[in-house]
Parts: sequence; structure tokens; C-alpha cells
Amino acid sequence: MTTTSLESAPGTAGLRRVAIDPVSRVEGHGKVTLLLDEDNRVHQVRLHIVEFRGFEKFIQGRPYWEVPVMVQRLCGICPVSHHIAAAKAMDLVIGGELLTPTAEKIRRLMHYGQILQSHALHFFHLAAPDLLFGFDSDAARRNIVGVAAAHPETARKGVLLRRYGQEVIRHTAGKRIHGTGAVPGGHASKPPRPGSRRPAPGRRSRPRPASITPAEPEVP
Repeated sequence: MTTTSLESAPGTAGLRRVAIDPVSRVEGHGKVTLLLDEDNRVHQVRLHIVEFRGFEKFIQGRPYWEVPVMVQRLCGICPVSHHIAAAKAMDLVIGGELLTPTAEKIRRLMHYGQILQSHALHFFHLAAPDLLFGFDSDAARRNIVGVAAAHPETARKGVLLRRYGQEVIRHTAGKRIHGTGAVPGGHASKPPRPGSRRPAPGRRSRPRPASITPAEPEVP
């Protein structure tokens, strides 16, 4: 696809194209293009997401219960969002969209942990350098390393806030990144009680999903 085919503003002749590439304050990869006239009036703005993952193809032919675990590999920062979205899609597939109150609350808690750690990462690691040093400051200093050097207490608060969110995820999903908490029809396990330690991965049997009631045995 050519660059010009991405521009659909009517009468593009005479318009000036400005590209912001890459957009550096997001968790991922993207760019922004603008079409301006000679008076700098904006005729079109487009956000281009240039990443390609292909998970729609990867999951074809796979067992449905693998999908929530597979698609969260889309991202190492927001895997919980992809994990829960896929689990909810599989809930519909198996007719298990009506979760138990326990499973619903654990999923919500897991996602709240995701929102907390992701927002902390964006604010303290990505946005804070611009806010603390100014947009016109030296780009070599305008990063999280510069924040840690000039404002160590602010950087420390950001790390600790994100760590708290990651711990919420660990207790509800099994681990901080790419957990296995949400399963089609419910949730795989309950968070450990306060003061107890969650067994190491691989050292416990997989629990029955919290929302699925075992079928009654057939009477001969």
C-alpha cells in the first residue's frame, strides 16, 4: 500500500503532509499524519497503528480453552485486557456468559490491577518526562532515566504504584504477566488468603473453573 493511498481527504492537491513518526508516548507503535493547507488549517488527521500480530489466524483450529491464554501474548504490558476479552468471547461460545458472583468479582479485580499498573506506567514512565522537564527540553534527558536522576522520589512512587497493580494481577491471574486466571465460563482459582503464599506455577493441579458446575453422573 502506498503512502498516498492512506490519504482520503478530498482535493489533496496542494495540501502539505506532516508525519509524526513514531508516536513515542504510547505503549506500542504508531504514527500520526496530518494534511495541512497553505494557511496551516488541518484537513485530515489519521492515526496509523503499524503493528501486525496475526492472532486471528493463530487461533484457528486451536481448542477454545487455549484462546484466552494465547491472545494475551499480543502485549506484555496489557495482557490482562486481551486475556479477559478472549475469555468473555469464549463465555459466549460455550453458553457460560452468566458467571458466578465470585468469578465476576475476581475478573474485575484482575482488570482493576491491570488498569492501575498500565496507567502508572504511562503517567510516570511515558508522560512524566515531558511534564517535569518541558516539551522543549533535551530529548536525551527527557525519559524515565532522567526522571529517576532528577526526581528520584517521583520515580520511586511510580515504580511502587505499578508494582501494586502487578501484585493484584499475580494474585488473581497466577502471575504478573500472561496469567491463566480467566477461563471460558468462569475463573480458574480464587486469590490466596491474606498471609498465605500461592504455590509456584506447575506445582499444583489445575482447579476447576469457578463458574462451571460438574455434570451429574449418569445413572446406569
